[in-house]
Amino acid sequence: RIAQSIGANDHIITDASACASSLKVMMDVQTLIQFYKFDRVVVLGIEDAVSNGVLEFFGEAKASLSYKDEHEGKLPSAFDSVNGGFRVAQGSVFAVFESERIADSGHAELVSAYTASEACSNAIGQDANGIGFVAAIKGALEFKDLAPESITVVKTHGTGTQSNNVAEVAALNTVLPKYVATSYKPRIGHTMGVSGLLETCLLLDDLRSGIVPAIPNRTEKDSVFLSEDYKFEGGNILSLAAGMGNVYSAAIWRFIK
Repeated sequence: RIAQSIGANDHIITDASACASSLKVMMDVQTLIQFYKFDRVVVLGIEDAVSNGVLEFFGEAKASLSYKDEHEGKLPSAFDSVNGGFRVAQGSVFAVFESERIADSGHAELVSAYTASEACSNAIGQDANGIGFVAAIKGALEFKDLAPESITVVKTHGTGTQSNNVAEVAALNTVLPKYVATSYKPRIGHTMGVSGLLETCLLLDDLRSGIVPAIPNRTEKDSVFLSEDYKFEGGNILSLAAGMGNVYSAAIWRFIK
């Protein structure tokens, strides 16, 4: 209905891959523009209202922070040995992608995207070696023959859960020789399907000020998983997302302005 209201009747597709959804569709964007010669693709990410079932699921999995956790002083963060976890949140995102044939300006360029998976034993289980993340990152790099050295900044999935901390760090260190990383979930909460693209847009906005923001509530000094703001000096940006059922998405961006 929303697509039709703005006159987008040529090709309408939907995706429901949990927290990876809005980044997973970047693979569709690049396919439609590069191979099907679409001039414009509009991506709209929206979410259902947070239900008691969602709160109970994340609570029982000890992924989200409880009132008791926060009362005892634990704060949302990522890649930290003291603070971690997230608050459940809601969000939406609207992004317009145009081909080089018609684009005369833009905030950033979508360079490449890829989605992969891995064998999983439960809905939010992750391989400790980050196999799914590795496959997604390598797929995105190989699609455009990019060197790992071209990636300088990473927008992590960054839930702050122990399993994701271990898996994502392992994956990034396996593929990338040098990078800095941030996470937006400690700042805005864990939105569901829109998180990957919404957080990417927030990072691109921050880069307009020349800054890659630190991960909130880090208790350890860290120049990779940033405990302090970092001055952006160029290079490609890698954005990551993971969805239940072990769906892993990676998208590579070039910041324009």
